[in-house]
Amino acid sequence: MSNDFLRRMDAKIARALSRVRLGFRAVLTALDTTPSVQLLQADGLAGEQLQAAEVFQHFGFTSAPPAGSQCIVLPLGGKSSHGVIVATEHGSYRVQALKSGEVCVYNQSGAKITLKEDKLVAVECKTLVFDVEEDITMTAKRIHAVASERIGLYAPEWDMGGDGDGGDCEGVWRGNLHITGTSTADVDHVTGGVSLVGHVHPENDGGGPTDEPVKM
Repeated sequence: MSNDFLRRMDAKIARALSRVRLGFRAVLTALDTTPSVQLLQADGLAGEQLQAAEVFQHFGFTSAPPAGSQCIVLPLGGKSSHGVIVATEHGSYRVQALKSGEVCVYNQSGAKITLKEDKLVAVECKTLVFDVEEDITMTAKRIHAVASERIGLYAPEWDMGGDGDGGDCEGVWRGNLHITGTSTADVDHVTGGVSLVGHVHPENDGGGPTDEPVKM
């Protein structure tokens, strides 16, 4: 086989490959999130116009990238018109200065969840809403909550105990307490060092101390 023949074959292969569109970059201009697979419009950096290009994302994760996001387009069959989006990025909103191994989920409004080193999870947002159909279980060594204005807890029943079986619990309430309903204690109630069950006081007529209060 002559060298001339090989050169001609190489030239033909090169011409054929030149007609196959390789992956390229584009800038997102519009996005439709209503279909089962998102569709976008984008302008290629070499002047390509993409209309209704499918955006493929990993299962379990979805996002609606804002206009101006950079896209990586993979032309199926080498044709730009059959391109699909396999990655998007917007440098103006990306969380920076992450340490090696850290992960962050974020949006363009600044809300973010960061999985940091040492098993620390940080949530930053304006409003946090949980809509849970069944149960919430939290187990921790210490739970610390601080509200600058108000905390509201509402439930038909409310149990507090010292352990998982509802055992004894010691607590301190700092500040005033206003109860609008009936307060019932199964054991003695002590106010200012005076026992509600065992206290006595002098008779009004100057006699001896009274009997202890009558239990209901």
